[in-house]
Amino acid sequence: MQIKLAKTIEIPQAWMAKDEAIIYFGYQLHKPLFQKLLKEFKEHNDFKEGYRLVTYGLPIINIQMFDDFLIWRDKNKFKRKRQV
Repeated sequence: MQIKLAKTIEIPQAWMAKDEAIIYFGYQLHKPLFQKLLKEFKEHNDFKEGYRLVTYGLPIINIQMFDDFLIWRDKNKFKRKRQV
């Protein structure tokens, strides 16, 4: 009789509902700011694939892409011309 052990790996959640993303990214007290960032995220050519409105009123967001968008936005915050 052989016993095989397998290691369990945790896979990070790729997509999250908007209300959950607000909490995940720490914008509970800044919902209007999160909404502004989300609008910019979904209209940006490089990041718009990370936003899906599968059913009315329940958008889902690719967490890694939104995090990459926030990093991109931080690095480009002082540029005068918007890159959309």
